[in-house]
Amino acid sequence: MQEPEAGFLEHLEDLRKRLLTVLAAIGIFSVAGFFFSKPLFNFLTLPLRQIQGNPLYFQAPYEAFLTQLSVSVLAGAVLASPVLFTQLWLFLAPGLYHREKQVLFPLILISILLFLVGGAFSFRVLVPAGLKFFLSYQTEFLKPLLGVGPYFSFLAGMILAGGLVFDLPVVVLGLVRAGVLNQERLKHSRKAVIVILLVLAAILTPTPDPVSQLILTVPLVILFEACVFLARWVERKK
Repeated sequence: MQEPEAGFLEHLEDLRKRLLTVLAAIGIFSVAGFFFSKPLFNFLTLPLRQIQGNPLYFQAPYEAFLTQLSVSVLAGAVLASPVLFTQLWLFLAPGLYHREKQVLFPLILISILLFLVGGAFSFRVLVPAGLKFFLSYQTEFLKPLLGVGPYFSFLAGMILAGGLVFDLPVVVLGLVRAGVLNQERLKHSRKAVIVILLVLAAILTPTPDPVSQLILTVPLVILFEACVFLARWVERKK
């Protein structure tokens, strides 16, 4: 019989290989994205340009170059998301039953789709709402002088946060399938879950304004209600 320590070390080695695979994918896509970093950045500044036409500024000589590198890494992370979720689910696969492994491929597709939808939602809805909220505080004598670095940090944080939180339904349904949660427990904990989602949105959104947090929370509550509905179907299948 295999010793527990040996099995644990094998899992660590498997995790190391999969992390290296994900990092390699992000690196390759980031290098490819660097050649398109300028048009990508022009696209990413679209929410700001739709609100006001003021240009972005860089104060350090290298700040614009570092921002282009950051745009490349963000593009690499988004493009490598299929590799990330595939490696994640394959790492969890040995602990699944045969029938559960049959739904592994749909789970990978759903995880990727929800991540991309969440990122797109943040870019199209959450980022403009946050920008409008903050820029509304300008006055006749108080004008914004936006730096390229802080703007991109705000943008990247919003996009990645939206993508990650939209994958929460997959986690919830996984817990239902594992027997940790059930439909009745989800129903009774609805109020507590809404509070948790508000706190989670406050943590993940890189801005302190309640508008951005509420905009991120509303779709999460809708996704949670969808999980409550789907939990019944999962329990029947189980």
